[in-house]
Amino acid sequence: MKKNALAFVSERFLFVMALISAVVLVLSGAALVTTQYRVRLLFVEIERANDVARRLSDDSSQLALDLSKAALPAAVSRRAREMGFAPAGVTNTVLLEVEPMALIKGHMEVRK
Repeated sequence: MKKNALAFVSERFLFVMALISAVVLVLSGAALVTTQYRVRLLFVEIERANDVARRLSDDSSQLALDLSKAALPAAVSRRAREMGFAPAGVTNTVLLEVEPMALIKGHMEVRK
């Protein structure tokens, strides 16, 4: 009788352990699938952010190029003529001299 009881307990213990292992295996698989799904979502989000960053960088470069072209003296003169301004000359130009100390007090820079 003891052998049957011991075998029954042993079989029951093995069955419970197999059942627990199966549950742990299924839960681990579900956790792995969920984690992979989240990783994929984050990867897609990073790719979108990188794409936006590339487009913004391209736009920034284009704006810097446009600004440097617009600041050229020939472009400024052409646009001023289109707006009806007279070109700068010796007769219609005024030179203002400001003391460096006045600039320092006004928190301005002297550019050369």
